[in-house]
Amino acid sequence: MKGKKIILVVLCALLTLPLYAQKLSLGYLLPAGGTTGTTVEIEAGGLNINKATKVMFNHPGIKGEVTPIKESASAKKRRRNLNDQSSPQLADRVKIRISIAANVPCGLYDLRLQGPSGVSNMLPFEVTSYPNFIENKKSSLRKPNVVGKLPAVLCGYVTPGGVDYFKFAGRAGETIVASVKARQLVPYIADAVPGWFQPVIKIVDSRGREVAYADDYHHNVDPVIIKTLPKDDNYTLIIHDAIYRGRQDFNYRIHLGTIPFVTGRYPAYGVAGKKVEQQIEGVNLGTERTKAKVKVKKEGYNQLTYTNSVGTSNAVPFYALPKGVKLLQSPKPGAMLTMASAISDSLTSESKVKRYRIDARRGEPVIVELIGRRNGSRIDAVMLLRDEMGRVVAKVDDTEDPTQGLMTFHADPVLKYNPKRDCELMLEVEDLHRGYGKDYHYLLRRHSQMPMFNAFVSPANISIPAGGTATFRVDVSGKLKRPAHLVVEGLPKGFATSNLNILNVRRWNVSITAPKDMEISRFPIEVKLDYPVSGGRAQANVLPTDDMMQAFYYTHHIQAAELAVDVVKPSPYRLSLEMDINEVITISEQDEVLPVKVLIDKDPGFNEPVELLLGNKVKMFSLEPVSIMPEESEKTIYIQLNKSYLESLKNKKWKPTWQMNIIGTVKGEIVRQGKRSFQNAKYREITPYFVISVKK
Repeated sequence: MKGKKIILVVLCALLTLPLYAQKLSLGYLLPAGGTTGTTVEIEAGGLNINKATKVMFNHPGIKGEVTPIKESASAKKRRRNLNDQSSPQLADRVKIRISIAANVPCGLYDLRLQGPSGVSNMLPFEVTSYPNFIENKKSSLRKPNVVGKLPAVLCGYVTPGGVDYFKFAGRAGETIVASVKARQLVPYIADAVPGWFQPVIKIVDSRGREVAYADDYHHNVDPVIIKTLPKDDNYTLIIHDAIYRGRQDFNYRIHLGTIPFVTGRYPAYGVAGKKVEQQIEGVNLGTERTKAKVKVKKEGYNQLTYTNSVGTSNAVPFYALPKGVKLLQSPKPGAMLTMASAISDSLTSESKVKRYRIDARRGEPVIVELIGRRNGSRIDAVMLLRDEMGRVVAKVDDTEDPTQGLMTFHADPVLKYNPKRDCELMLEVEDLHRGYGKDYHYLLRRHSQMPMFNAFVSPANISIPAGGTATFRVDVSGKLKRPAHLVVEGLPKGFATSNLNILNVRRWNVSITAPKDMEISRFPIEVKLDYPVSGGRAQANVLPTDDMMQAFYYTHHIQAAELAVDVVKPSPYRLSLEMDINEVITISEQDEVLPVKVLIDKDPGFNEPVELLLGNKVKMFSLEPVSIMPEESEKTIYIQLNKSYLESLKNKKWKPTWQMNIIGTVKGEIVRQGKRSFQNAKYREITPYFVISVKK
């Protein structure tokens, strides 16, 4: 490779993250929660989690211990029937004993498992003030699960074609609440359509007559029943999937009883650090209507609950503006929306339209953002902008917000208009379906400009063997102008990174290599993006996420509490490259192969062959499997170039580039699952990424 021209450029549009040996993957928790001040034993299912040694929570008051479940191969085979809907990703089981301190607030917390090779993805664990009631899978309509005392949280999962039944005693005049958490527990299921558990619930009386039914709650997938019971009777709650799918990750938690449930808190918007007097509405609140003063410290999206002698209610969103912003709450018609102010309002007018004035200046873009659905509102907002003659000069419906990874329908619009002269414009807000009421609330805010892009880093927990290499990926949504640069803060001395310069691409991989003498430890890091702006440069935080796939295709960025590096026990070998990984190899159109020298550093006594393969599968390159034998300390591999594919790129305006790495695997046992066989890896290590560019 000597003598080749080097340029600094990377493109990752076709890249995928490499697979690592023994990576921990959590699929479900059952039950996915516990009661404050108690200890609960739960089962977790996933892949390679039987190697977990530690439970991690994002609250110090929740502690856990892992106990592996010893299961024979025949037992696993009995559990996995090729005719059912189970998955190899849920093949392993562990028991977790969790202690919850009495002072832990009710809500959802992050649970992760840690093992010798790193940290798993996150799943929510719910802390409640109500006790768990665990279902019996042998229940039926004639022999339902009998819930002796309410309130309770009903915990279980549905099987393929299965229906679960719970019998409880109710009295005439009681307002019963049955609030389901299902999608909230496992937001996305990769191999299911729709890509989540779609629960349906109903309540029947002792004669089997339907009393109440729900398959959602407003725009939320998880249903809620709020029903005043007509008589004293034994009622049965029934739950199943809308199209009768099922397995252990189709799990649920149903808050059942005459429990407080908040249907709305108004106003739903405020300013961080400033008190807001709210009216709280719902059922079983004690007074049915109550008032409270709330002050939140955190800007952006918050969750508020209501507590009385029975327990803690559901969480309701509350959005807080930055300090210093002037907020107009429910202003008079025709209020002026300025750059220094924001407006909190709702579609309570019988005309189902609200209007506001905007003072526009030539050459200064008018940008108005509406926050509604993202803050729990029912509004599917449409914004129109009219000139002095009443003519519509701009109209917008939905605008995607990639930072809201749990949303699949982005109903909040962002309006943009460039006025050709100084004028006063009229902004109109309405619901697409002509709905109105207090719960059709929204926040309006003007901006001088919207962010050019959003950036996300995944995984949120980066596991690196001591002396080895791991990668993280940065996804960029929007327009990113060159040159831009990634900044990694918080890495201790001795760590090395590669490929920190980034172009106008959507995906970008970065390698991190840990020093060989690094102790097993965990520490937080931050990734920032330094990019050009008019008159200089700016920095933006890259949000840590756990990416989840929905329905075989769509990937969503689920924001995590922090970005952290976990240094784990070293592998018996380490791979590196005899090249400058921060420079790009340029190949010509006449080249047929690309030689790459791979170096291996082995521990004493390690004498197994290491098979080398390309880390990325792309049309341009291929590599026949080649092994580093026990007596070898290096190997030159020859990556084949696809000449016909390269020929097809000749007329492309952009310069084709690729990012590659090499995976070195020591093969382990062969595992059979049904009629399929899987070759497990005993060890799998990677080289840092390097960049290949075609000279034109």
